[in-house]
Amino acid sequence: MKFTKVTLSLALATGVLGWDDLIIEPPTGKTGAPVAMLFGQGASIDTSQYEALGKAIQDAVPFPLWFGAPQNYFDTAAIPTTLTVGMSRIKSDMYDMGMPENITTFFGGHSLGGAMMPDYVENSEKDAAGMILMGSFLTRKHKSGTTAEGRPQVEFPVPVLTIGAELDGLCRITRIAEALYTQVTFAEDPATAVRSLPVTTIKGMSHMQFATGDPPSRVKDLDFVPEVETDAAQAAVASDTAAFMSAVLGVADWKAVETRASASAASMQPIVDSLIMESYTHFLPPCYCETKDEYGYLQYGTCLNYANCSGGVPWTHQYSMQIMSNADELGITINNDDSIHLVTEERPSCHLPHIHGNEVNNANPGSPEEGTPPICDSPSADCHLQITSVTQPLYKNDGNYDLQDTGTDPIAATELRTKLKSRQAVYEAAGVQNVSFTETDTVASDGGSGDRCAEINQAAIDWAFASLPQDVADRYTKYGQKLQVGADKTTCAAGPCWINSALKYTTDDDANTATVVSTMMATENYNKYPCGEDKLLPCATGFHYCKILSPAYAVEWMYVDGLRNLMSLSSLDKERGKTGSELGSEPGGRDLSWPYLCRRVAQPHEFAFELRQPPGTGAVVRRRKREQGHMGLEMPLFVQFWRPIQGGCAKAKVPGGVSVYVDVEGHLRFHSAISPTQSGDSDCGARDMQEPRWRQDSD
Repeated sequence: MKFTKVTLSLALATGVLGWDDLIIEPPTGKTGAPVAMLFGQGASIDTSQYEALGKAIQDAVPFPLWFGAPQNYFDTAAIPTTLTVGMSRIKSDMYDMGMPENITTFFGGHSLGGAMMPDYVENSEKDAAGMILMGSFLTRKHKSGTTAEGRPQVEFPVPVLTIGAELDGLCRITRIAEALYTQVTFAEDPATAVRSLPVTTIKGMSHMQFATGDPPSRVKDLDFVPEVETDAAQAAVASDTAAFMSAVLGVADWKAVETRASASAASMQPIVDSLIMESYTHFLPPCYCETKDEYGYLQYGTCLNYANCSGGVPWTHQYSMQIMSNADELGITINNDDSIHLVTEERPSCHLPHIHGNEVNNANPGSPEEGTPPICDSPSADCHLQITSVTQPLYKNDGNYDLQDTGTDPIAATELRTKLKSRQAVYEAAGVQNVSFTETDTVASDGGSGDRCAEINQAAIDWAFASLPQDVADRYTKYGQKLQVGADKTTCAAGPCWINSALKYTTDDDANTATVVSTMMATENYNKYPCGEDKLLPCATGFHYCKILSPAYAVEWMYVDGLRNLMSLSSLDKERGKTGSELGSEPGGRDLSWPYLCRRVAQPHEFAFELRQPPGTGAVVRRRKREQGHMGLEMPLFVQFWRPIQGGCAKAKVPGGVSVYVDVEGHLRFHSAISPTQSGDSDCGARDMQEPRWRQDSD
């Protein structure tokens, strides 16, 4: 196999004096018509860093494959004309090297190169055989088609394979799950779509592993530490690419592509399910219907789901209202229909939660102050309440914030603004006597029996964790910043106060937790004020408003954002500069500059360790546990990985009460605890011993 890097002595207005284009000629031993793959580099990633990937793809395909990656202006594919100029230049050079001019060509790209490639192919390469996007995807602007029912459909003029990495910190796996659903699952003909727009994922792979070498600064800031070796990750990418290209060309069937797409879909199904639970706006937009209620007005009307829009939020009617009502304990049945509306809407009507079945608008069934009869004589299995709730999913990334649809930001709703009937209102409608508003709906800090919004948010966390595949759950359990709920927060008794008080997320990196706090607003179940004879002004009574944690946000946190504290490349840099005292050693203690394990022991003795090369660029762990030491001492253990070690043995002397830092957990294997009188070499044998480099803390 011949690898040639072509450098042209061409002075450019941009200041670039030459081009570093990557061209890899086909390896020997391949038969059949030659094919080309032209590739767009990621931002600030040198073209040479795709050499290993190009060769892996060449090895995986059954035909001779030319691989080329032109350098973009300043290594940035988003600069106008850079792909057009680069592709023209590299094709000319490849023709000069013997590539046929009428060759069948696929186009691909990684990261920003992949994000820019669809526009280039649509505008300049209409005869392309297909496209492979790695750590990138077809953006939402390609949802340009519709079914006969009006359901949005993704369209592209050539077949496109999307390959996502599970631990990609820049092109998050949740955005790849969106691509899967909109391109394949939600397609009018999924069997055809899985061939024209398939989506696969690589377990344990990071964004940078589509390339090799040092990551650029943005990747260092956002990417995760991988769980697989780069060679293995790229071999999996090459296998998916080869299967897709071969099937498109007709030299193989579609079985391999369909099998991989099916397995990838199964691994991402919890993400898709959670997004459906919040009525994810990029699956289907909200209907925002204006339906008349039984009184002839709009405030209590219920929206229905249609093929081209979502009427309500499933999480609200399946969980939020059920938990708020305490229906299971009462032994009654709640039939709740949720409607999506903007909670700020006033024209043509505001929209409020309601218990249906009254003859009079604005009445609160069972309210003793009003003298309104309840719906049920008493709470029992025969008691069925029909309730309408209102929810507005709020998005940071709503297409306005992330105009380029990069996949870097969270996609799930940051909060579900939810208007529910209060527990007191449900109890009184069910025929419960002498219901105390303080007991049912007042926050615990003000004398109530509990925080209802927090209870719903805890259910979202529990639901999310229970939905995870076992390996994802294990990863989150080991490294994830744990979601937990705080006490509900009250606000002034006015809608704008509640609307403008966002669901609050507070992270504690040292404790490795993230606390979710909801703002609530509730009113007693009777009309304190006249509502007007025309009934157009609804009475804001008998409700309990909550800022709800979307189960999709919780799932996305467990797959992606909750791992950043301990498993991101940036967390390694953040920890690397800390001294022993900052990391928990005693004042005056000593620490290794990197990496470290903190062990406290009661008396001096030595430990022997073996240092091993970790997978990929290393692994990151930080957790606390207790272990039995050599002398039966129970020692706190604090672990942090931050970069690979090349191998060998090391021994570390641990004075009493002083912390020592070394790498562990497969990347350093703990072999023995050796008494002070022993040499410390028994487990290392003839291997080279490396004395740890100590430094004295400044304090």
